[in-house]
Amino acid sequence: MNSTAWKCYRCDLTFKEKPIAAIHNDLSQHPIGKIELISG
Repeated sequence: MNSTAWKCYRCDLTFKEKPIAAIHNDLSQHPIGKIELISG
């Protein structure tokens, strides 16, 4: 099953909720990328 997450490549952090990723982006000014998490 796949799920969507957001990743900060500069900090190497992954966020499963978009509002938390947006807060990180606002505070750090680091770009956030949307990724797909694959669970097997």
